[in-house]
Order: sequence, then structure tokens, then C-alpha cells
Amino acid sequence: MNQATKQFNRLQRAFLRVLDNQNRKLTDYEDDVWNFFQNCWHLTDWIKTDTQGVAKATRGKIEGEVNSYPALVIVGELANKRKNLEVTSNVGEEGGKEHPEIVLTVIDKGGDEFPVKKLATDAMKNWMAIIKKYRI
Repeated sequence: MNQATKQFNRLQRAFLRVLDNQNRKLTDYEDDVWNFFQNCWHLTDWIKTDTQGVAKATRGKIEGEVNSYPALVIVGELANKRKNLEVTSNVGEEGGKEHPEIVLTVIDKGGDEFPVKKLATDAMKNWMAIIKKYRI
């Protein structure tokens, strides 16, 4: 199994933890969400540097391809801690106790809101399309 595939598998596990937003502590869930953002965005780097498992032509095109998907661009901005995005929670700052359901929302500087679970789902669909297209 090549390094890019291993990283994609890691991303899938992180995605499942994002979907699991019930009966969790806010701090634990936020950690899982941030882990997803980072793994999702950095899959690009894993693909670009996987000289054994990914074709050179694909490695050269992957960054442009990823940047053509709005969900992946937002994830990249979150992973790189851009100041024009904010993540808010429906449970306030109560990180130490469990909550029946935690809903995190990304808000951009224009006020547009993106529920984290939908953003993560869109990003995974984007990656699956890219992986299928380039046969990674």
C-alpha cells in the first residue's frame, strides 16, 4: 500500500470521528474536527511526495485539482489557521462535560456559514472524486 493510500485511510478514520458528534465532550470533538481538517488538507502533500505510488503527472496536477473544490479550499484555510474563518459551537465553552449533540459551524468573513459535518462530507466526496479520476 502506498503512502498516499495510507494517508487517505487515516483521513477516512478521522472523518468517521467527525460524524460522531453525539454524547461527546466538546474538547474531544473539537480535537477530532481539527485533526480531520489537517489530515484532509495534508493529503495533498502526501500525494505530491509519494514518488513510489503516485504517477509523476498526477503529483504535478494535484494541488491545482484540490484548489478547484471549494470545500477543500475551506478545509485548507482551516488547517492553516487563516484568520478569516471562525468555528463556533452550539454548546458554548462547556468542554468538560458530555453533550447530546455538538454542532460546529465554520463562518467565513462574509458571514456565510458551513456546518462542519456537511463541510467534512463534501471534502470527502471531493477527495473520492479526485482519487477516482487519477486512480490514486
